[in-house]
Amino acid sequence: MIIIPAYIIAYSNSDFTNPHEVVLPDDPKDCRKEFTHAGAKYWGLETNRHKATAVDKANKKTYYQHQAHHWVKIGLKQRAEISTIKVSTKWFTGNQVQAISVILVDELQQKELEVLTRVALQPDQEHTFSFSSTIATECYIKLYYEGGISRINFFGELAAQPLPQRENLLEKATISHVSNDHYGHPKMAVHGNRKELHMVGWESARTGFGEQAIFHLEQPTVLQEIVVDTYLHRFNAPLTCHVFGLSIADGKDLADYLSTVPKWMIQFEDGHQVLPADFQDYMLQQSYLKEQTNNPNNFEILLFNPLNSPWKAVLPYESLNPDTYHRFTTLKHIGPFSHLLYLHYPNGGIHGLKVF
Repeated sequence: MIIIPAYIIAYSNSDFTNPHEVVLPDDPKDCRKEFTHAGAKYWGLETNRHKATAVDKANKKTYYQHQAHHWVKIGLKQRAEISTIKVSTKWFTGNQVQAISVILVDELQQKELEVLTRVALQPDQEHTFSFSSTIATECYIKLYYEGGISRINFFGELAAQPLPQRENLLEKATISHVSNDHYGHPKMAVHGNRKELHMVGWESARTGFGEQAIFHLEQPTVLQEIVVDTYLHRFNAPLTCHVFGLSIADGKDLADYLSTVPKWMIQFEDGHQVLPADFQDYMLQQSYLKEQTNNPNNFEILLFNPLNSPWKAVLPYESLNPDTYHRFTTLKHIGPFSHLLYLHYPNGGIHGLKVF
């Protein structure tokens, strides 16, 4: 039986700690006498408080929800038959998670199984839970109701049929037309593989209103999946992302298509639309206040891309969450494409960008 390497896909909350430490095989670090802006420092995952309790301020009542829980979604770096999960609450002497449920998910078989149901955790202890071998590629853990876990490790054997190994197409792509690289370049996101325990990647300045980069693929390719990883960008992740693909016709080059790149536009409540030549300048100068419309203070932000545009929507609109490994497998158009336009709005940072 071996330990199966894992990574954090997403989580509901870990305001007090860096949750990515929780899946490391390292012994939980003794952080006593160490402090952060949030108080005493702990190793692992620790959520905020009062998940199960809700207050109705208007009616001055307090409610309790027995099934309320925080959660963490964990990916296994290799498909495996899991038979044991070890959970440590070391150093959490009175603020540990009280109980957990564990659901194992296998992407290849599209199956999931709850292998542990609300098992209790004790403070400052190592827990070992064994069960019948279950093939998994991911794990979803419910945390009742709140608190800390210093380590979660998975043990078993590698599955006979592994997940397919795929190459990130962007690693061999040429990058151009980058809108802003104030704190990092898109190539840093292309090669972002969570090797650091700190924030790094492609981050723009706060003055951006829609960032973009164009990737020239090594050869025209049909797409299957896009990954946007906001790893450790907890307070500065973009809000949305968008991807468009281009197939260049014989005898033409990218320059022939730049005038048709999707552009940011705004639509006011009364239907009045504006397509600024320079959207960033338009927003920074607050030029929308000068528009002859009923309410220039509120408007919708859209991407303008005509139906006959050569830039085909791959991901027309997807929302992004902080510190999350986003996998997008439902693509509107799949190509083959020779170029990809990636955009996110309004600004911020991403750690990883992958196209398979």
